[in-house]
Amino acid sequence: MSSRLIRHPAAAGAGLLALLVLVAGCGESASDGETAGTAPTDAAGEVPEQKFYDYRLIETEVGIKQWVLDSDEMLKYSGREDVTLVRVEMDFFREGEYFSTLVSDSGIANLQTNDVFVWGDVVVTTSDGRRLRTSELYYTNSDGLIRNQVFNVFDRGEDVITGIGLEATPDLDYIEIKEDVAAEVGDEAAAEDGADDGRPGGEAP
Repeated sequence: MSSRLIRHPAAAGAGLLALLVLVAGCGESASDGETAGTAPTDAAGEVPEQKFYDYRLIETEVGIKQWVLDSDEMLKYSGREDVTLVRVEMDFFREGEYFSTLVSDSGIANLQTNDVFVWGDVVVTTSDGRRLRTSELYYTNSDGLIRNQVFNVFDRGEDVITGIGLEATPDLDYIEIKEDVAAEVGDEAAAEDGADDGRPGGEAP
């Protein structure tokens, strides 16, 4: 499938996302924002070409919204395809219906592939209250998965699973934690399990 990107002019280059394996996604995208001011330099002392406030990037496929990314600030640097984001909020949709939100302190979005890398205080919350907390996440637009190789905390009510390394869908219906997996089961679930122990028919006392 082919893809078409509609965005602000002159977004450039490879930047930090060159460290990732990036695969071009399918669909249409749109971004909007308000340009303003002189941006601070990055860690390497480079000054961005432009700084946008209230920046938005929208991904659609055959006219159906897939996700919407909002950022307080977007910085564009010369010679890069990616842009740097200050505070990220990313809403995900399935068949046009909202199902989860990712928030983070910082991020990078590649405007050619629409892959996104976020870091800092990263939280994904679903519409039914399940939550993933971690320090960084990669979202790959081509397959719609989130991944990392750091420590994760996934909670569903009183049940908590922790571990290192993750592959998941943004709705958290599919989630695989790779290493050092540990689980804590809430009191209610534990009580239900214990009700079957040694009692005919699994009846509670």
